[in-house]
Amino acid sequence: MVSRLSASQNEEAAEFEPLPTYLELAMAAATAHDMPKPRQRKGFFLWRLSSIEKAIAFAIAGLAFYGLALIGDGFLLKAKAELSQILLKRAFAAELRGEETKPWPWADFTTEAKVRAPRLGKEAIVLAGASGEALAFGPAWLVNTPQPGEEGTSVIAAHRDTHFRWLQYIRPGDTIEVTRRDGKLLTFKAGEGRIAAWDANGIDPSSDGHRLVLTTCWPFDTVERGPLRYILEAELVDGQATGSVQPVNTKPLLQTE
Repeated sequence: MVSRLSASQNEEAAEFEPLPTYLELAMAAATAHDMPKPRQRKGFFLWRLSSIEKAIAFAIAGLAFYGLALIGDGFLLKAKAELSQILLKRAFAAELRGEETKPWPWADFTTEAKVRAPRLGKEAIVLAGASGEALAFGPAWLVNTPQPGEEGTSVIAAHRDTHFRWLQYIRPGDTIEVTRRDGKLLTFKAGEGRIAAWDANGIDPSSDGHRLVLTTCWPFDTVERGPLRYILEAELVDGQATGSVQPVNTKPLLQTE
């Protein structure tokens, strides 16, 4: 009987052993980092992925590099457009003085005019021909259309994300100025912009009157090429020699062989 009572008391005493002291808890925490860690597999993490996981990882990486390439290309194009306009303005000023000059030694085109939107404070130097190279540097006058200010419809085209990005903000009635290389300043009044397919644009170079068309790709907020064009038509309201620059250069805008 006594032995059973003693055993029962020992079991109860075991259930209520003293709690660990603060020093013991601190020592346990300090030595916790010394405990052995589970062994990890060595090697490049891709080799530990399944085939499907590898395919997904490579696809994500490819998309990321493609996005970075597009961003870099966009910045390069805009920087090229801004820098080229500085050089083109210098060349155009020389043209107005009657000097034969090129914006840079290897350029195979000349500056032909300057187009300006006074309300927006935007302007750009216009080149001859709508080749891919010319459009990379500035707006281009389509040489199969009349010269700006002459009878018919003259057409100037440019990229929507650089030199003609401001075209979307032109309002009906806005003034558009064109200074030709012969020193003549032409003032046009803008009409309504419209959207049409490139091969059904309705532009007639031989139409009556003295008209100007500024055109670019549409819509403005995309970079992919498409068949649509934004077309802004303007009517000549005044044409006179500039007051600041005398028309020393009287040669035609462009002579073809």
